[in-house]
Amino acid sequence: MSFADVYFSKQQGIPIHIPDPPSPALRYVIIIPAYQEENIIPSLDSLWHCARPAGAVEVIIVVNAPEGATKEIREANAATLHAIERWSKTHNDDRMGFYALDATAMPQQHAGVGLARKIGMDEAAWRFNTLSAPDGLIISFDADCLCDASYFLELDRHCKLYPRANGFNVYFEHPLSGHEFPECIYRGIVQYELHLRYYIQALRYAGYPYAFHTVGSCYAVKASAYVKQGGMNRRKSGEDFYFLHKIFPLGNFFEINTTRIMPSPRPSLRVPFGTGPTMHRFLQNEDPALQTYDPEIFEMLRDLFLLVPELFRQMPDETERALHNLHPVLVEFLKSLDYPTALAEINSNCSSQPAFVKRFYSWFNGLTVLKFMNYATAKGFIRTGIREAAIRLMQKKHRNTTGITNIHEILMIYREMERKEPWVSPLQQ
Repeated sequence: MSFADVYFSKQQGIPIHIPDPPSPALRYVIIIPAYQEENIIPSLDSLWHCARPAGAVEVIIVVNAPEGATKEIREANAATLHAIERWSKTHNDDRMGFYALDATAMPQQHAGVGLARKIGMDEAAWRFNTLSAPDGLIISFDADCLCDASYFLELDRHCKLYPRANGFNVYFEHPLSGHEFPECIYRGIVQYELHLRYYIQALRYAGYPYAFHTVGSCYAVKASAYVKQGGMNRRKSGEDFYFLHKIFPLGNFFEINTTRIMPSPRPSLRVPFGTGPTMHRFLQNEDPALQTYDPEIFEMLRDLFLLVPELFRQMPDETERALHNLHPVLVEFLKSLDYPTALAEINSNCSSQPAFVKRFYSWFNGLTVLKFMNYATAKGFIRTGIREAAIRLMQKKHRNTTGITNIHEILMIYREMERKEPWVSPLQQ
């Protein structure tokens, strides 16, 4: 019996597509969802020209669309499948293979990027399962991304450096200039990338233990962790956020900051939020100054997270007195979650403080954090410009901000923070 047999016994309606057996040396499988992609070949070229790791690599492109898609979408997907087939004839060897899966008739109810990723990731898990290779790495990538030539070598090195790792984040940088897009897109992506980094750095300042990026093209998980946590979901947007916040609590999740993914800043309305829609607003000139969460909201969370260890086996009246000192907006939010019942349940199921802390963050998880951010914003902590917010956070972290006003310069500082200061969750130190 192999490691994923139980997982696959519970899956329904997800067919296995690739007839060729995997190489016994298979170590890495990259999953790329592709929907109405006009030019996927540069991404495939980028992967092909990487230095090869010790094991074999497979790249699975899931060309997808809902059943009953328009003629335009069907023709675009047919062209994508044909382009991949033609390109892969001269770009396959015993160390790297490319496979295109035709998922262009997905059920309308579930069709979307989540199901496309799931089809590909389940395929990867199946192939690792046939090899009894639970340490095989399932890697998420996108059809409009490029990567450094060291990409696979650094994945390989970090797998050896952290043999018990359940997964990794890979460092990313959007292109900030060029001729592919209008200048407003490049101005916009500077702000949006800074927003992404600001949010994560602010969560780390607050002490949140799962403050990792959830960018869809920039993570990898062990096949064993993938099946243990129930695999990818079928959400039509935000699928990576929900999936990774099931992986993070397993622990042994690390950052790889010694190579780089370059996601595209292209505008798109395929999903309701994220890079594409934000860039579309910049293209329409609807949002020339990006707004983000007030840094003081993270200060409230910091006060709460410092208290968490003390809540273990604490009497209800003591807990109420301790929480009374928190900001009233946060106390209101905790009451809306019925925190006395939640903490009582958590305490009743934990025999140690570390177990309590871990279980607390399963309750107050990434989605709950995000809900609180929006709750506090609605209660008067209005959104502020990303430039101002990023500077204020730097000041909270005791960084010198004298003379720093240019948003491009601020982004370079935030990039440097992540490159030079790899973050380790306090729950796995």
